[in-house]
Amino acid sequence: MSERPGIPATPSTAAGPCSLADKVAWLRSQLGSGDEAIETHFAWVFLVGDRAWKLRKPVRRDPMDYGTLDARRRGSEAEVQLNRRLAPRVYLGIQPLTRTADGRLAIGGDGAMVDWLVQMRRLDRRRMLDEMLASGRATGHALGLVAGMLADFYRHEAPAVTDGKALAARLRAQADANHRVIATLDGAGAAALRIAQHAFINAHGEWLDARASGGCVVEAHGDLRPEHILLDEPPAVIDCLEFDRNLRILDRAEELEFLAMECSRLGHASTGERIARDCLARLGDDPPSRLRHFYRSHRAATRSKLYVWRATEPDGGAPGQWLGTARDYLKLARDSIGAASR
Repeated sequence: MSERPGIPATPSTAAGPCSLADKVAWLRSQLGSGDEAIETHFAWVFLVGDRAWKLRKPVRRDPMDYGTLDARRRGSEAEVQLNRRLAPRVYLGIQPLTRTADGRLAIGGDGAMVDWLVQMRRLDRRRMLDEMLASGRATGHALGLVAGMLADFYRHEAPAVTDGKALAARLRAQADANHRVIATLDGAGAAALRIAQHAFINAHGEWLDARASGGCVVEAHGDLRPEHILLDEPPAVIDCLEFDRNLRILDRAEELEFLAMECSRLGHASTGERIARDCLARLGDDPPSRLRHFYRSHRAATRSKLYVWRATEPDGGAPGQWLGTARDYLKLARDSIGAASR
């Protein structure tokens, strides 16, 4: 890659459009010993030396649309800007992927623009929270640093929804959207979940009023999972949900409950609870436990929907596996709304 010494531009397909396969093949050709290419649902990530390069796939799915070069540029810029809120030393910027007339690809070269790459520092995968939990290396000190970082983040984010009725309407609409997808998995279970979630929202408007008027609903990270949290000094959180601001608008208690839920699924419920409680205590925030159960139900339903979608994509891989995970999340959503309603 021309941006990195010692990795020259090399020829690609000399004629015709530059396809995703062409780009991936060239980027793969730059990998050396210890380097790695990782395919995700929406992108390819290439770990090369001390850098990571992310190439978006030209996918279109509401509300995500990366079908054009300009859309991928805007998405890459947004990813860097938003992720610098919680990982300022990780996200370095974006670089053009270019192609000369004779088919030579390069990063930052003089040829025609064919795509955009997000440039990041390469992180030590063994330092991510999920790996640290699995190996028993997540110390109380490190978890405290994460809680403090998140508390500072939420404290400085401007309120995004300040009206309780608006917050309730958002939650109802999201529950309905989840139901429409989950119903294809389990019609009766999805219907019962939707009814129970609506009943909770309607019965506890005063709690939602307090959350909204108290400045607790902010433009958050949106995908606060253990595999996105780097335990370091300072810690960092990567891979925020950048493609839709509406989906990032969350009660901070809901986002923390999501993290607690995902830690619990890894067999480390106490760790997720510890981070959530520590962060909320630093903010002087003590949401009702039943509201936290509701938020867990809401997040679990959203995850169930995403896994149903994943199973129906053309590159769905193992649809049975994804649908099994969707059912697990649906059960968790129903169990949690039951706890919220008692």
